[in-house]
Amino acid sequence: MLGKNSVAVLGIGNLLCKDDGIGVRVIQRMLDSGKYAYVDLIDGGTSPDLLCLLDDSINRLIIVDALKGGGQPGDVYRLDIGDENIADESPASLHGLGVLDSLKMMRSLGMQPPAVTIIGVEPADTSPGLGLSAGIEALIPSIIDAIDKEIRSSY
Repeated sequence: MLGKNSVAVLGIGNLLCKDDGIGVRVIQRMLDSGKYAYVDLIDGGTSPDLLCLLDDSINRLIIVDALKGGGQPGDVYRLDIGDENIADESPASLHGLGVLDSLKMMRSLGMQPPAVTIIGVEPADTSPGLGLSAGIEALIPSIIDAIDKEIRSSY
């Protein structure tokens, strides 16, 4: 079990569809750095069941995913799930139904972490392919910096 003030970062994505894999790539980079041993780093794959991946000891959940928000490729969005303004009309994550449905179910069961933030990245190319597009790949350090700020604000 995790500690009561624990933080989890969940990366979501399909590594076989270029920029759709951004969440998983970010988690891989964070794991490789060795700097985040005090945080749960979770590779959620393509359709995570949050009820199976998380336990009730998590106070802060940060989800990283490709997100089509209507902006330019590479735009980074920050959404707090607790905000009423995104409850019904949020930008569409490429895995939105699974993640949002899981969060709604967790909320209805009283199991949603108290703080949930989505860091979404507007993809440039989600066609079949193994690597991220160059522009999205170049964003990984700044995405990790944004996640790091979220983590630090939790302690």
